[in-house]
Amino acid sequence: MEDKIITIASYPYSRAQLLKGRLEAEGIECFLSNINLVQPNVSSGVRIRINEKDAEAATKIIEEIKEEYGEAKQKTVEKLKSIRRILLPVDFTRHSLNACDFALGLASKLKAEIKLVYSFFNPILAADSNLDDGSYYYHFDEVIDATEKNARSKMEALISQLKAEALAENIRPPKLSYFLGKGSPEDVILDICESFQPALIVMGIREREEGSFLLPGSVTRKIIRKATVPVLAIPLKSVYRGIQYFSKVLYATDFDEADFKSLRTLITMMRPFDIRIYCAHIATDKANAFDKAKMDELKQHLEEEYSEFNVTCDLIEHGDIVEGLEEYISQQDIDLIALTTHKKGIIERLFNPDIAKRMLHQTNIPLLVFQS
Repeated sequence: MEDKIITIASYPYSRAQLLKGRLEAEGIECFLSNINLVQPNVSSGVRIRINEKDAEAATKIIEEIKEEYGEAKQKTVEKLKSIRRILLPVDFTRHSLNACDFALGLASKLKAEIKLVYSFFNPILAADSNLDDGSYYYHFDEVIDATEKNARSKMEALISQLKAEALAENIRPPKLSYFLGKGSPEDVILDICESFQPALIVMGIREREEGSFLLPGSVTRKIIRKATVPVLAIPLKSVYRGIQYFSKVLYATDFDEADFKSLRTLITMMRPFDIRIYCAHIATDKANAFDKAKMDELKQHLEEEYSEFNVTCDLIEHGDIVEGLEEYISQQDIDLIALTTHKKGIIERLFNPDIAKRMLHQTNIPLLVFQS
């Protein structure tokens, strides 16, 4: 059974957002409901919802905020801003530049800042066994300096390009910064995650190059498995169509308890968009009483907690889980696939090398992955 969710307070929209930021900064999962999706900034009576087990700690924080003025209140505002962060790994290839367009639109809609990150050097690849010690170190430093200078130039040019693209779309450019790191891409990305603490990682899925030993999307796959925040993976064939891009979102469920938390995070993240949510389970055998009962439970939960959203729940019988998803995605014209990682669940099948090529390189649908 999912965690029991309760309403801890009800405030106008701006104050509810402030409280949400403070609670999440203190490690209390929180989401908002009863928001006027047409004019959210004038909503009143927005409900702040939390897990019942966090009620005591949340009540103390609410009482503290009531007493905050001046500098103390500013600290709360800063904590709210700190959760609006997107990490955007790039390597200046087509797949990462394509992901930049999605990150830019999301940042505009979510009022988030973006930090771009690039791994410009791997010391292992610089070793030259034909050089003696002295000339090796001279060569080593020379290569590092030249590579870093080139990477910095490319990064600054990319940031200028993204600002120009935002202005061309008549949107205010988000705050943009960058980090250049030495080492393997996955290590650099995970390290900067620790200090930057983004709410979301947006990254392209690299296609396998001829002669390469890397599996398709290998860096993305490693980040998804090791990151502690959601990862939005963008296939090269995905085409960004503006900031209202996401309108139909499919959440693929394995009926795991983590689904309830992931769905709350998904709905909170996608709230600024006018979305319709499809929650589907692929039954590889004939759907049984257990599947039907779990889907009914999930449907009831979604209707009770998120009545302001259009939610459709479906059980799909198909012998192949990926083919079943592909057919459903096509039928419903889905814009975004969301799911939660499980050691032996759907994500392992999606990132099997053969299936990855089918799902992530032949489809044009972005994949949003939550960690259980």
